[in-house]
Amino acid sequence: MTVELTQEVSSRLESDHYGWLTTVAKSGQPVPRLVWFYFDGADLTMYSMPQAAKVAHIKARPQVSLNLDSDGNGGGIIVVGGTARVDATDVDGREDGPYWAKYSEDAAAFGLTDALGAYSTRLKITPTRVWTTPTG
Repeated sequence: MTVELTQEVSSRLESDHYGWLTTVAKSGQPVPRLVWFYFDGADLTMYSMPQAAKVAHIKARPQVSLNLDSDGNGGGIIVVGGTARVDATDVDGREDGPYWAKYSEDAAAFGLTDALGAYSTRLKITPTRVWTTPTG
């Protein structure tokens, strides 16, 4: 099941550069991690190191959330709940045109262009629910 997203939510998913992906560990503990993501209008795509805990968490418990920042005053928070999956392994996000168009400048600014080659596991989230707080 997918969810219909409002224009505000879609716009934020397209424009925001950082989100907090929350997976659930074996212990039941929620585990948030800062991620870069790309929204294609249906799914959210991100890349991970293959041995990262979030990959194991997703394989075992695919229900996740992606949280976007507020407007600084508690409004404008967007939380997308969904079902995550490992979409591909041994891939290079730098060869993913839309993803790399969004993040190539950030990668260069942080000196991460070469390091991103190690993020060779592509994760996808299909949104199933959205929570928001009103914007001011």
